[in-house]
Amino acid sequence: GSAYVFHTIDDGATYDQVAKLTIHENSAYFGFSVAIAGNTIVVGAYYKNSGEGAVYVFHTSDGGATYGQVAKLPASDAAVGEFGSSVAIFGATVVVSAPWDDASHSYAGEAYVFHTTDGGATYGQIAKLTVSDAAAYDYFGRSVAIDGTTIVAGAYGDDDGGSSSGSVYVFLPSDGCATYAQVAKLTASDAAAGDYFGVSVAIDGA
Repeated sequence: GSAYVFHTIDDGATYDQVAKLTIHENSAYFGFSVAIAGNTIVVGAYYKNSGEGAVYVFHTSDGGATYGQVAKLPASDAAVGEFGSSVAIFGATVVVSAPWDDASHSYAGEAYVFHTTDGGATYGQIAKLTVSDAAAYDYFGRSVAIDGTTIVAGAYGDDDGGSSSGSVYVFLPSDGCATYAQVAKLTASDAAAGDYFGVSVAIDGA
């Protein structure tokens, strides 16, 4: 896989390719997920090491003319299922999904939060997100998004409104982002089996 970066200098009338991002590893599905904030691009390779997954961080210091890989994010766990299936970034914080794994390997799912304090030179894992009502095959974290300090993550396999009706969870930090707590669970008012609510999520403000 690979990821391509395009840029416009005429207010969107035309876009030119300015970079092609790759890694020197085969069969990783690099580029399955991407996110960008300012000069930083995050790219997921969920199938690296036969499904363990990895996430790569790229940065530009010349206005986007070139991008260099500055970090590779691993999960704290030895083997995580499809780590990097979804990625999100806001400022110095990166959120990464691992929807195919949990402590019992029943595909309940997890998500990880990373933060940099040195401008992106290094990233450290500061939180691991799980849900209070985790169940097998929920695939929590298949989608993630962040705005400010608020993180949302989808669990399209959740069964509250019928088999795979889906749900979305909202997390907020309680101590300067050292830990995150689940503050809400969102479901559709007309939830039905097979809706896969939460397969994609987005957030802006409140």
